[in-house]
Amino acid sequence: MSAPLQVRNTLESAAERAKRRAATHLAALQQRDGHWCAKLTADTTLESDYILFQLWLYPPTDGVWVPKTRHLIEKAARSILSRQLPDGGFNIYVQGPSEVNASVKAYFALKLAGFDEADPRMTRLRDRILELGGIQAANSYVKVNLSLFDLYPRQYCPSIPPEVVLLPFHFLYQMSAWTRAIVVSLSIVHAANPRRPVPAEFHLDELWLPGVSPAFRKDAKWLTWHNIFLSTDWLLKWWERRGIASVRRKAVAKAREWMIDRMQHSDGLGAIYPPMMYSIMALDALGFAADDPLRVQALRQFDELMVDEGERFYFQPCFSPVWDTAIGAYALGQYDRKHAALRPAAIGCWRTKSVAGPIGR
Repeated sequence: MSAPLQVRNTLESAAERAKRRAATHLAALQQRDGHWCAKLTADTTLESDYILFQLWLYPPTDGVWVPKTRHLIEKAARSILSRQLPDGGFNIYVQGPSEVNASVKAYFALKLAGFDEADPRMTRLRDRILELGGIQAANSYVKVNLSLFDLYPRQYCPSIPPEVVLLPFHFLYQMSAWTRAIVVSLSIVHAANPRRPVPAEFHLDELWLPGVSPAFRKDAKWLTWHNIFLSTDWLLKWWERRGIASVRRKAVAKAREWMIDRMQHSDGLGAIYPPMMYSIMALDALGFAADDPLRVQALRQFDELMVDEGERFYFQPCFSPVWDTAIGAYALGQYDRKHAALRPAAIGCWRTKSVAGPIGR
């Protein structure tokens, strides 16, 4: 046998053994009912939002903040810092550049967790945020979240009116499932116009880029989508000031009904982190008590997204049984079309909770 052919046969044999071991390992990870579900990781924005959420859940008294979850806040802060980039910022995908929204969220969360502005890591992060355009360059979600605590002017945030649930032609369902879950829950919070307290002397003044207005700028050309959205937002803000109170009450009641209906028999509203967090805020805005069964369940489901492995701490954006089962079954099918794991995988995929509750309705 020639040397090249011998090498080829050796490589093919090694590849077959590797495929066999991989298939055996993948099959061993399959759950009893046939599905797969692995841990799902994301960027630091989830840990940052978690710290912000704790400020909502446990507001300070007389300027003193003593949250019941202090140990988890510290773990979340360490998790954030472990992913800081050399230039001081934070990215939103592996090996990506610093991104202003993730960086602003990280700064807010770390400062809230107790890190001093003079800490070299905070200084580098602040400088990077200013290089990226300052807090004014953050997206609408960041600004809306900060405005709940009076850390960003509410008038410069886009309006999120609950009246969206009253619009004709199934307007709400022109949005994706997870988007409408965010919009409806957040619109309830927005309608309550909360002004949640922050710890004494807490501010984000150092993140404002001097000389840049927080107001959205119009495009030079009049007829652009950007300008249409700005005009629409102006009308919505006018409606909030001068609109009919009975219509607003009806919209909030309808949004409440829509949201609660989709929280029943589910793994949380939309089964994904942002609407699950906003739904708890919305229940608070609606006056639900902390020990109300629906709120207790919603908070428990949110906390189940947490992965606490001691030194490693992070939040999953959601659970991924359908993705993982489809990918796992496809992979095993490519290896062996008659693999014993394929039939239970097909059955398990149907049984698995793919999305929580009737979110598609």
